[in-house]
Amino acid sequence: MTVSSTAATGIPSQLYRPKGGKLRPSQVITTFGPGAVVDLPGESVMVAGIDRWPPGQIIHEPRLESALGLTGFRAPSMRKTGDDLPCVRFPRHMICSNCGLFSYSKKCSACQSESYPARLIVICPDGHADEFPWQWWVHRKGRCTGSPRLKLINQKKTAALADLVVRCDTCGQFRSLAGALGPKALEDLTCKGKRPWLIGVPDEDCTQKLRSVLRGASNVYFSSTISALSIPPWSNPLQTVLNDHWQTLRQLPEDVRRTVVQSMPDFAGFNAEDVMQAIRERLNSTTTMTSLRKEEFLAFRNPGRGIAPSDFQIRRESVPDRYQSSIAQVVLAFRLREVCVLRGFTRIDPPDTDNSDQKLAAIAQEPQNWLPAVEHRGEGIFIGLVQDKIREWESRPQVQERVNRLNIAYRNWRQQRGLSPAPPLAPRLALLHTLAHLLIRQLSLACGYSSSSLRERIYAGPDMCGLLIYTASSDSDGSLGGLVQQGLKDRFSTTIQALLESAQWCSSDPLCTEHDPRKTGKLNGASCHACSLVAETSCEFGNRFLDRALIRDLSGGSGTGFFG
Repeated sequence: MTVSSTAATGIPSQLYRPKGGKLRPSQVITTFGPGAVVDLPGESVMVAGIDRWPPGQIIHEPRLESALGLTGFRAPSMRKTGDDLPCVRFPRHMICSNCGLFSYSKKCSACQSESYPARLIVICPDGHADEFPWQWWVHRKGRCTGSPRLKLINQKKTAALADLVVRCDTCGQFRSLAGALGPKALEDLTCKGKRPWLIGVPDEDCTQKLRSVLRGASNVYFSSTISALSIPPWSNPLQTVLNDHWQTLRQLPEDVRRTVVQSMPDFAGFNAEDVMQAIRERLNSTTTMTSLRKEEFLAFRNPGRGIAPSDFQIRRESVPDRYQSSIAQVVLAFRLREVCVLRGFTRIDPPDTDNSDQKLAAIAQEPQNWLPAVEHRGEGIFIGLVQDKIREWESRPQVQERVNRLNIAYRNWRQQRGLSPAPPLAPRLALLHTLAHLLIRQLSLACGYSSSSLRERIYAGPDMCGLLIYTASSDSDGSLGGLVQQGLKDRFSTTIQALLESAQWCSSDPLCTEHDPRKTGKLNGASCHACSLVAETSCEFGNRFLDRALIRDLSGGSGTGFFG
């Protein structure tokens, strides 16, 4: 996939194709979606809103469509001719690589040398982004006596920002960039509500404080995504065929719909009444955001028999004998289909787990009846824990006290960000989340996939207690089979044993074991990069709510470990 660009003036101009501007569809959904800054060789662009996108392949996932109130999803365009994903140039300020002159052109007007994009931009917590106020930074002692002409001077003493000086050749004022990234660097300025990725839209009213960052900083863009697995009956062959014709059939009256169905060759192998019943089920689907996970959990817990759906092939596996008191079920998923949808994004802080009241920056000027999405296929291992043991474990005073530390830190974390109080974290959620991370790290040593290729899916609720570790890709095959093999009884027993041994000790102990989130404000207990953190793309909760003490008793404490 290539990206094309327009000048960031609010008025579309001629599109052009940046060199080396290629992105994978999955990157557009997770990392480089609308509003994200893409650093390319020689230039920097921001992906435009979806209302400017050319039509892409239509993707259907009935449960997710019902939960979000949409008619479907679209994949980012994959036209091989290029110019398929519109962008705007951001930041617009360019700096000459030879003389340091600021301009809006890729070639310096003074010496005709190549220019590169300015390194600093400003963002705010509400998702706005703007140019760094270079003139304000230089002329804080007084206005320029004429037309400002800025230059960036590198003193070449060190590699720090303090060695860079911005000077106005017109009035002679200058200022170092020392402190330009500090928390109080722009305290006298407020956000102007700029949204350069939404071409032509007016600025929003915003009273948030600005924050200066490097344009390639990791906190410039955090996507907010939601995904769903295709489960029966929506993964049945009939529903798969129905996806190809859904846009047409959904708008027809029922009497006309039956005639059209009978005339379509794709439905020749199905009973007409079964097709009509499948259409009615899809039209009357009542899936909600809260029921998405519950439906998947029930599908894994009750594998069923009969013809296996093409996109949901699972089989129950025997639980290792020594762990039958803790693990109720192991299910091997030989084939899965996941649809991942981009809803919006945040800046500075990633979206919260409970983002019901967290403002997401819009990815379109006006609400659309579709959202960008990608579909992945892969394999996985589902694990369900024994409900009776979970309830007994959650009632222990030691466990409640341990989880209460996370709840106090979490409450303070939300309060600092102006978010309303959230329901307390359930002990089982922290347990499942930590177990998933440890399992990802352990499986990666034997299954042939790197830990960043594995993902977690947590099923935690009053009647749910399970997790899915899976891998998925946009390829039609989706997997190599190595992950499912690790779920076989004998191999899985070895994996769990190794997991529990690694959970008891960390190379950062005793600091890791003794960490108290109430004192540090970090939303983890005994957890760090050395023992349980994984890649951000693998985690559903941003590497938060982890504690090895919930898996196994650590030194200095007892009674908190689920596995003893």
